[in-house]
Amino acid sequence: MVARSRTAALLLAAALLCAPARANDSASELDAGGLVLRPEPGIVLASEDLSISLARIDVAYVFRNQVDEPRTVRIAFPLPPIDGRLLSFSALKLPQPERANFVDFTVTVDGRPVEPELEERAFVGEREVTDLLRRHSLPLNPLRFTELEAAQKRIDKPTWAELLKAGLFPDAEGMTEGLWRSEAKFHWLQTFPAGKEVRIAHSYAPVSGYHPLATREPPDKAYRAAYCLDDATLNGLRRLGAKLSDPLSLGYVGAYVVPYIVTTARNWAAPIGRFTLTVDKGSPEALVSFCRSGVRKIGPTTFRWEARDYVPDQDLRVLFVPPPGRGPRRFR
Repeated sequence: MVARSRTAALLLAAALLCAPARANDSASELDAGGLVLRPEPGIVLASEDLSISLARIDVAYVFRNQVDEPRTVRIAFPLPPIDGRLLSFSALKLPQPERANFVDFTVTVDGRPVEPELEERAFVGEREVTDLLRRHSLPLNPLRFTELEAAQKRIDKPTWAELLKAGLFPDAEGMTEGLWRSEAKFHWLQTFPAGKEVRIAHSYAPVSGYHPLATREPPDKAYRAAYCLDDATLNGLRRLGAKLSDPLSLGYVGAYVVPYIVTTARNWAAPIGRFTLTVDKGSPEALVSFCRSGVRKIGPTTFRWEARDYVPDQDLRVLFVPPPGRGPRRFR
């Protein structure tokens, strides 16, 4: 891991758009991050403790109102957009696909659970189709494939033809992939008392991207730079390859990418007073790499990076490579 950081993502799924059926070759990770709000000069982010694993992202904040009067602002957590045109043919699997809250987002304020509002909208390009989808009891999330297949069976042919004309589905026999983009966010009004600290914590399951990674030859220069792979990690990759017992693996292991948007923290009044990042790779044999300098190993599977007066300038992408056969299930 070195100081240089890049935010290039591996969007392998886009190449599969012309396939005749959904493929299981690759998936794109979906960006999510922390809390956002309009720029608020009176409130500072005193500290942020961020923990990332393949299974969960947990964030704990301490906010401080520096002015002499209470401030009430709307705080939001945007869910990553779901674009059916790009993702219907990918191997992407949402943590909770049957729910509007597909990342199982939870939030507490000063230790008490909060039930935020959820705003959902859907678009084809820049044209909003939210009301059209709801009128026909179609899900706003285009990756709810079971509901879409059921909809085709219950919707009459003239109505289905109108939906095709509206650009919601491919104009091909038997194709029920939704071509719209879902955008959703949780939000709530939060009061920050004058001169007081407020502790907000939230948690969600990341939508990580999967791709095969060769072990018999080193990744190319761009890939190594994207995740700051050092010699120790490359040696570890070769060791994982040596443990492959399935001849059909062809020397490839599964790699997973968990993205996290950090730069939204610049909406607060000042730099983050204290920022701590903890990454848990899950297994001592697993590999993990991300672009931050001065990372310390603090346990058999955990690593930590800390900063003071932190102004985020690069978002995070954490690469996980579990031992063969130990990664999460990714496919439908």
